[in-house]
Amino acid sequence: MNQSELAQFLENNQNIECQSDECHAYFRNKHLPWYAHNPAHCTRIDNAVLQKLTPAELLLEVNRGLDVEHITRITGYFTKVSQWNKGKLGELKDRVRTTIV
Repeated sequence: MNQSELAQFLENNQNIECQSDECHAYFRNKHLPWYAHNPAHCTRIDNAVLQKLTPAELLLEVNRGLDVEHITRITGYFTKVSQWNKGKLGELKDRVRTTIV
């Protein structure tokens, strides 16, 4: 990926921040909690490796398992939490989890 492709990638993915030095590029997806809760977290990619990545590969590398779909099981079926309204998300947070011995 050259400089113009990187600029286009960052334009298309405005939630991703990028800084670079002589040897590496540092990426952060400011919408993902792993990056948002600790400003020191970033994904470091060697400039030589960055040249070989496609935009899709770079996106996978930056998010690498952090952008996952949360699901929960309620009354026998699974549902995606991302589709819930604020009230349901509040109920999920307030649930008490116990261990049965």
